[in-house]
Order: sequence, then C-alpha cells, then structure tokens
Amino acid sequence: MAGYTSIDVVETAVLCGLDIKQSTLQNIEVQARCPYCNDYKYRMYLCHDPENPTYFCHNCGTGGNAVTLFADFNPYGRRMSTKEAYYALLREPFVHTSTFPYRENVRKQERIRDLHERSQIYLALLHLLSLEKKHRENLLLRGLSNEIIDGNLYRSVPTHTGFRKEVVRRLASVFDLTGVPGFYTEHGQWDMAGRKSGILIPICDMHNRIQGLQVRLDDPPPKKIQLPDGSFAVKKGDRFRWFSSGGDYYQNGTGIHGYIHVAGDTSSDTIHLTEGGMKADVASYLSDGALFLGLTGVQNTRFLADIVRQLHPKKIVECIDMDVRSNPHVRKAQARIQTICLPLCDEYETFHWPFEQKGIDDFLLFQKLKQQHLAA
Repeated sequence: MAGYTSIDVVETAVLCGLDIKQSTLQNIEVQARCPYCNDYKYRMYLCHDPENPTYFCHNCGTGGNAVTLFADFNPYGRRMSTKEAYYALLREPFVHTSTFPYRENVRKQERIRDLHERSQIYLALLHLLSLEKKHRENLLLRGLSNEIIDGNLYRSVPTHTGFRKEVVRRLASVFDLTGVPGFYTEHGQWDMAGRKSGILIPICDMHNRIQGLQVRLDDPPPKKIQLPDGSFAVKKGDRFRWFSSGGDYYQNGTGIHGYIHVAGDTSSDTIHLTEGGMKADVASYLSDGALFLGLTGVQNTRFLADIVRQLHPKKIVECIDMDVRSNPHVRKAQARIQTICLPLCDEYETFHWPFEQKGIDDFLLFQKLKQQHLAA
C-alpha cells in the first residue's frame, strides 16, 4: 500500500511499547526486544532508514513493517487488520516524516494516567452505575453467585444520553478525567465513549486495582473478513471491547493497553492462564478461588512476563480456549505464551477438555452441573 515508507518503524515500536535498546537509537538499525518471541537479548532490528522502514528478529525470524507491527501490538489492546492499522497510523502524530500531509490535523491524545488515580476514577464511575436485570441473569447463568457479581462490580453500560451526561458531569466535578481511557471532550465538555448495550468488566491487577474496563457487548456489530480465495464474508464481530477513547476521533482521549486481569488467590503457587477477564472471574469462582490470569485477547502478552514474575508460581496451567486446535493464529499465540512462561516456573501444563465446552469456564460449569445432577 502506498505510503508505508512515510511511517517510521522505530517511532511505531515506541508507540507499541516495545523495549528499545537506548544506546542504539542513533544507529541505522535500532535494537529492541522482540514482542513475538519475547527474547531478552534485543535481537529484533528496526531499520531507521526512511527508504526501508522494516523490522526483523534474528531470534524467531519474524519480520515486517510499521503497519504489521502496529496491527499486532497497537496500544488499543486489540488485533487489527493491516488496512485498519495503516489508517490508524496515519492519524498518529509522532510516527511520520516531517513531510507527512496529515500531521497538521491530528487531534490531541493524552498520556495514560497513573494506575492508582485511574483505579479511583473507574471505581467512582462504577459506583454511579447499576447492573440491569438481563445482565445479572446472564452472569448467573455463567455460574456466578449474586454475591460475587456484586463484589466484582459488574455494571451495565449506560445507554441513555441524559443519564450518561449526568454520570460524566458528576465524575468531572470531582476528578480530572484527562488521561483516563474511555473519556474525551466534545465541545469543551467531558463525555464517555461507547453507547452500545453491554456489561462493563473491571480488569484488575494483583492488588485489585482497576487497570481498565472491558465491555461485553450484547449484540456485537458484524464485520467483513476476506477469505483465502479473495472473496469476502460477513461474520459476527468481536464481543469484547475495551472502554477506550484512543483514536483521532476522540479529542483529548486516551488509548488503553492490553492489561491482564488477575482473579483468585494471589498467594497460590499455581497460575492458570485463560482468555478474558470475565472468564478468569468465572473460572476462579467455580474452582474455589484458584488463581487465574485473564489475557484480554490471546495476543495480548505484553505484561505477562512481569505479572508472572511478581506472582512467582511453581506451576503454570495453560487453559486457552479449545479453538487452539483449529485456529492457526491462536496456536501461534499459544507458542508465544509458552515461550514467555516456561522459563518462569518449575512446571508447565497444558490443560485440555472436551471440544463441546469452548472455554475453561464452560467446562468447569458443566462439571459443577453434572455433579449437582448426580447428587440429586
């Protein structure tokens, strides 16, 4: 696609949060720790030459350009198509050459706020919201109790315009919302992103601080995908999205990172890895408080090594969804997860269950209902 050479791969890598070897920044080839294989020896080389802005990892052999890197590791916390990543990069202010034509019109984006402040604001937001009956019933059907649902602070996305404005007005009267993902300004007034009905899910760290919020949409919009033969098909879009205000269409907005959710007993010497904050909550509850890490997207491993080191487990049990058997992208992500985790524990186990239950939460609920039926 024309225009790729106007996008600097080093600045894009910084935007994606890659660990850059600072002593190489003045070189034509800048070294970074590869996010694909998580090497520790800075064996990914980013070419600073504007005629050839590419990257290549001499450890795992992965290569590409700024667009493919941004598609995989963008700060919005989700996998993008290369086309979507390209147009998103067109609107990023710091990744272009000085002759880039869109540079003048980029809307201001804010740096993300400190975790402690962010958590306080999200907590205040959730206390202003409630959980609709249909959403409570959905969570109960997943196996959670009313006590856990209330304790986890699940809330319904406010869809009524007047109520949303009142919630944001009350928040803004107490807090500065600058740098908090999900909030932006419109005509000089603070507003919140996302108007589609769904459940807000707090994504917490090991100290129960709210890093960000995800949304489980009731009715995800369809998306067009390209098939191997070049034709297109329409399928259901992603159900889970971040509560985020990243992107040029949000004035003074802030993007979110791919944070990992921690649920259960953090003193446990065994970590279970799964996909999604809600899935981690449900699986932990159904397994009597077992420690679960919920990757917010199987590709989002940026913070995985740091969290595992902090929890220093003896054993890690991988509980990735059963589509790993048929989806090559999930298998690739699984290999990356194992590369990260294997050196950080004494024992690593991949847990399998029947294909009929997609996730570990489905399997644990099936087992619980089966036991209840046998006991009746």
